[in-house]
Amino acid sequence: MAETLAAIAEQVYATVRTVIVGKGAKARSSAADHALDWAPSLAGLLESVERAVTHIWVLRAGALPRPDALQALVLDSERAGAGVAGSKILDGENEELLVSVGVATDVFDVPYLGLDEGEMDAGQYDVVRDVAAVDSASLLVRRDLAKGLKGFDQLLPPQAAAIDLSQRARLRTVRVVVVPSSEVPFKDTGWAAPQWREEAGRIRSMIKSYSLLTLVWALPLAFLVGLIEAIAAPLVGRWTAFAWVRSWLWNLLHLPSTVVGRWRARRGDTIGDAELFRYQLGGSAKLRRLAEDVNERLADRLAPEDVENIAGLGKELRRPSFVAGAFALVFVVLSTRTVWGNGFPAVGYSLPLPPSGPDALASYAGGWNPGGFGSAEQLPPIIGFAGALQSVLFDSPRLTSAVLILGAFLAGVWGVTRLLRTWAIGPLAGIVGGVVLMAGPAARAIAQDTGVGTLLALGALPWALRIALVGWPRRWRERIGRLAAAALVTAIAGLLAPPVLIVPSAALVIWALLNLTARSAWRAAAVAVGGGLLALPVLLPWLDAADLDAFLSDGSAFWEPGVILAGAFGMCFLATVIAVPSQLGRVAAWGGMLVAAGAVTARSSDFGAGREVEHLGLAGVSLGVAVVVGVALEGVRRVVEITGWRRLLMGLGATAGGVVAVSALLVVAPGRAGLPSDQLAANISFTAVAEGTPSDSRILVIGPPETLPGDSRTVRGAGYRVISAPMPAMWEAWLADEQVVDFALEADLESMIDGEVFRGGEILAPYGIRWVIALGPTPLEDVFGAQLDLIPLGTIEGAAFAVEEGPAVRAIDSFGAVWERTPAGYDGPAGIGRVILAEAANSGWGPDGRFEGWATSVSRAEGEARYEPDPRRRRQATAAGVIIGLYALVAWVGRRRQ
Repeated sequence: MAETLAAIAEQVYATVRTVIVGKGAKARSSAADHALDWAPSLAGLLESVERAVTHIWVLRAGALPRPDALQALVLDSERAGAGVAGSKILDGENEELLVSVGVATDVFDVPYLGLDEGEMDAGQYDVVRDVAAVDSASLLVRRDLAKGLKGFDQLLPPQAAAIDLSQRARLRTVRVVVVPSSEVPFKDTGWAAPQWREEAGRIRSMIKSYSLLTLVWALPLAFLVGLIEAIAAPLVGRWTAFAWVRSWLWNLLHLPSTVVGRWRARRGDTIGDAELFRYQLGGSAKLRRLAEDVNERLADRLAPEDVENIAGLGKELRRPSFVAGAFALVFVVLSTRTVWGNGFPAVGYSLPLPPSGPDALASYAGGWNPGGFGSAEQLPPIIGFAGALQSVLFDSPRLTSAVLILGAFLAGVWGVTRLLRTWAIGPLAGIVGGVVLMAGPAARAIAQDTGVGTLLALGALPWALRIALVGWPRRWRERIGRLAAAALVTAIAGLLAPPVLIVPSAALVIWALLNLTARSAWRAAAVAVGGGLLALPVLLPWLDAADLDAFLSDGSAFWEPGVILAGAFGMCFLATVIAVPSQLGRVAAWGGMLVAAGAVTARSSDFGAGREVEHLGLAGVSLGVAVVVGVALEGVRRVVEITGWRRLLMGLGATAGGVVAVSALLVVAPGRAGLPSDQLAANISFTAVAEGTPSDSRILVIGPPETLPGDSRTVRGAGYRVISAPMPAMWEAWLADEQVVDFALEADLESMIDGEVFRGGEILAPYGIRWVIALGPTPLEDVFGAQLDLIPLGTIEGAAFAVEEGPAVRAIDSFGAVWERTPAGYDGPAGIGRVILAEAANSGWGPDGRFEGWATSVSRAEGEARYEPDPRRRRQATAAGVIIGLYALVAWVGRRRQ
């Protein structure tokens, strides 16, 4: 304590008053020994602090701030406009060693420092930045903010209290930053709180800060994570069970005061939980630490002197299934790391998920389709599915992208393993087959064509087949549950990519034809067909409202497989069918028929089929290749059952299958699950930092159609389309049939091309178009370069132009006020007059929506413009949600109990 007080006295930015705070006798006696003021709590102290005091600096005993630490905190926090600021914490014994540079937390408020063990301070973190929380060793808070927040929660230990204060401040839109130029060495004085108190404090902080919707998910998950840690921690020499139990009992005892604290923290205007999640790490910090401890223990076990442990562990590691499973897990993580880290790349039909899950779900359920200039056209089911998932995943697009891509890959690998187990094919072959399903030649072709929905649906296909093929139960309850499970999994595949819904039925009908006399095969086909028919209502309202002919014919179904891999698969198939035992040969023949049928479907452009049909065919090809490769590798395991020349042929087939499987590694280096690289962000990201509100404007992107995001149009053979600034979301990928506004824009572009006008900015501004950006070589670049009121912008490659003047916005009222675009519509000042919306003319906009040429106008009376959802589609979407929930319930109740 004496060293801390001495360091405070040496500050170049002098303090007004030093007070020792603490309820214990030790704190009170320390205050008396040093002739300082004492206060039992910060909340009580705040009432006596003079108004002239602007900031309160909270230090823990053992902190040894350098002389300029307080000055740096005050100046840099003021410069950043922050209400709470923390210091860089160094080790008091070795001041070159980093202890903390701000604190990240997971969703359960468990702190994560993000530093390597023994990491030295080399200035690598020396930048003022927003953090989830600051370290309790040195914390600066504005006096008015501290008073408004009632200071620290006195029931919480230091670090939990610092996290709680930071979260309550951020709920009030206050910035929380770390100031690395404020350096504070810290010596542990032994006053650390018990583990269970910190754990209890984190639970209390969660209850006070999060919305009820978040708590419904976060609290049970926090309980489960703590239980997992309590069970597994003793394996690495830690005991957390008692701390876990005490922390939850403590919170139960103090629940009334927690509820009061929650009311204080969330009353009035507060931000949503999404703002808190921005500064939190994904996953669980507890489980991450547990995994690190396990890795350390394994490293210890593999020490050279520990021969017995090496032998025991080596025996386990030599098991092929163990090695293959570990490889598959690493493969999935590495192959998808960019997507779960950054979201889907912005290229083609792969675009980031919408910022709001509930709004995406509402748009799918009869709401406004934001593609292009907007329309009432039905969005595809993947938008509704992803929106519903995002709504329960803390409304985080990145987290939802991660769950979708990781879930699909893991489900696909595990699903093929379970599917092939139906025919007693071992886990090694099944795992490799699963890798081929998700990243083999056909899957990569789907991904390269940015068929995100079909790529995700691949993960559900083997499960739909497995559910139908597994032994038929005797009880009617279990039979109904089996049918419901088939409908549920098939519906999930259909929601992600509607045409894929027919794959399980078609595949098992082919299997039944190969096994004409087998009742079980025909029963499996009947279950798959029944599941497919029951899945159809789940596709409402898309199934009722969409133009199916246009959906299936848009684009061109022409797949061109690689010659080398096609030849390798052909060799693998022929050798496997001939060499393996008859039962496995029938499975391989089935896989080959799936490949043949899928390949024909994927090349059916001559019959008017489009890209969705191509992806359907490729899904069948991917499933068939996975089955054949799995059988080929199983043949090697059963080589004792093969004799003579067939053994040599089996070796050739397995080698060829290995070539196909190894090609899946091509997706590892990019880490995008086979999807192309982001081609849009680099060209349009500058619009995000433009003056004004970029999201209130649009971008006209020009270039070859293959370079443009999603659907596009052409004018005089040149490609173009309109997207939202600063980045379009996935729900904008699909354009509606041409409307009046599209014909009007096309006519204006033709006028520019013909040289009839030279003030293109004046023409584009009413459409809400603020920028024109070329994404590739295009003759339109010279056309826009000749316009007098379009300002050329400096770009690394291509060309970009900005409208020189005029209200290039989406909504403006009759008094010239720009209305702000929100997820639900537009908001602005209420009053008399009308608002012109640069949205396709549609009477569904209100209040009092009217046509204004190609645009829409609404009354200013309510200060908002909203689109009234189609009630029929809204009811259908609600019914679909109820049906899929019913299928899940019936499947769970009717599951086979063992």
